[in-house]
Amino acid sequence: MNDTSVSSAPVRRASARFEFIDLLRGWAVFVMIETHVFNALLEPGLKESSIFKVLTFVNGLVAPAFLFCAGLAFAVVLRRKWDDYIFLRKPFWRYLFRLLFILVVGYSLHLPFFSLSRLKEINDPNLWIPFFQADILQTIAVSLFLLTILAPVLRNRSIVFRATGVLSVLIIFASPFVRHLDYSTTARWLSPYFTMQVNSQFPIFPWMAFLSAGTVIGFWFLDMKERGKERAFVNQSLALSLGAIVISLIIEALPWTIYPNHDFWDASPEFFFVRCGLIVCALDFLWMYENKKTVSQNSVITLFGKESLLVYCVHLLIVYGYTYKWSFVRYFGPHLNYAECFALFVALTVVMWVMAFCWYRLKRWNIQVAKVVEFVTLGSIVVMFLLRTE
Repeated sequence: MNDTSVSSAPVRRASARFEFIDLLRGWAVFVMIETHVFNALLEPGLKESSIFKVLTFVNGLVAPAFLFCAGLAFAVVLRRKWDDYIFLRKPFWRYLFRLLFILVVGYSLHLPFFSLSRLKEINDPNLWIPFFQADILQTIAVSLFLLTILAPVLRNRSIVFRATGVLSVLIIFASPFVRHLDYSTTARWLSPYFTMQVNSQFPIFPWMAFLSAGTVIGFWFLDMKERGKERAFVNQSLALSLGAIVISLIIEALPWTIYPNHDFWDASPEFFFVRCGLIVCALDFLWMYENKKTVSQNSVITLFGKESLLVYCVHLLIVYGYTYKWSFVRYFGPHLNYAECFALFVALTVVMWVMAFCWYRLKRWNIQVAKVVEFVTLGSIVVMFLLRTE
């Protein structure tokens, strides 16, 4: 999957993956499971403790890391299939179809009812509010679509790189303004991509910036790798990210700001650079880990990185249920202590790993059989949606 290195290090196959990207995404998925279990099931009184506040900050890095990894992966794919994308060949359309699939999955997870007949009977428009929210899958799909079409429009890798960087900066510094505009007259399906005022979790401002920043870092890494300077990239990006964190914290401590109603924790540029800086630091350390030790493709973390979409969707259904009758939330409710939440987190992690391992091994054993299984599974879900009446 990566370009051939010109360094003296062993050359990977063209189809090989960058394991340190899978590791970063895998850690994001691993912590995401913990985040959802504890947030949904921990007794409210325990959320006032210092432990939970520290946990909340760490958990707050999950979504940015998830988006950042999507941008990294996109940079790798775009570099590998550049000609296919600028000439609108089959891989370009296949990639857009995959983004459409991710978008459909994102919206389907928030259907008021998993039944076409029941959806037709809805008279209360408020029931559709959760459906239209911009969750992380919707933001990933829309953001990647916008970045993907830059390739055939601009048709120059260097210009695409610069345009992505400029777009990132604009989103970062415009977010505090954009998020607080009045969207009362904006279409119900569109406003969630710009503000959290309509029950939206991940509006494009500022969340797309994490993905586009990941794309910029990915472009930079691939350029340095092509010249055999991966170590220089790690050193430079590590220094840059640490500098960004320190400068952001210093600016936040100043007694003035250009933003009205400034809130460090609410889409501020300072908070963006702190989180993005921490993610880049983690990426650099994982690169060092990969280059010092062979990473097992079947480890919990690596498998979660490779099968992140599957684990994301299934664990959400188990924890929250959404349109299904059984879930952790409905069975346990927010009444558990730390030990009980931790036990459920471990159990769910094991189940998710077994599922990811089986699916990964099936694809490695026979990709055609895996495609049949995928088609039958998705077809069964669609049929259930069409025929279900409850």
